[in-house]
Amino acid sequence: MSILQAAPSSDWIFASVPWLLGLCALGAGAAAAGVWFLHARLRELAKYGERLAALEQIQATLSRVAREREDLDLRRIEHVLIELRDGQRRLEDTLLRASQAGLHSDVGRTGASADAAGLSERIVQRLIAHGFEHVQVVPTLEELARLFEAGGAHEVLVEARRGGVHCKGRVLVRDGVVVDVEVKPAYSMFP
Repeated sequence: MSILQAAPSSDWIFASVPWLLGLCALGAGAAAAGVWFLHARLRELAKYGERLAALEQIQATLSRVAREREDLDLRRIEHVLIELRDGQRRLEDTLLRASQAGLHSDVGRTGASADAAGLSERIVQRLIAHGFEHVQVVPTLEELARLFEAGGAHEVLVEARRGGVHCKGRVLVRDGVVVDVEVKPAYSMFP
């Protein structure tokens, strides 16, 4: 009986072999597709890795530049720039004084009213050169003519605006030449 019982079970095994082989083939195909998919992803990751290699080159370049620029002292550069700016301002002031001295010698030959108008124009031009706008010379032309005729050093009151702020001050004039400008905001501090 054992042989008869064994025969039906072997028929079942023989009947299931094609199904098992189909399942194995299907599993092998899925495994092959998975391997192919992983290979494609690894190729993409390799491309990203190449891009990241460029970051290492950038880091090396930055390190080299940092080593080359270590000797630069930013404070020293800042002081040099401040000295250049101050030198430029002194040069501008000197050029303005020189041009005004030349104008004064030419204007001195005309009448007192022309001298006063020229003095007023030189004061306005100096303040404009200092960055002021809407400049007004407070004394009238007659008062300026009297100051010009009297000679010596005199203070001329002026009003102007800088950056929208109303400013008042004085301009020191010596023998018709603008010597010094002192203009400050009309207020001492914000309320």
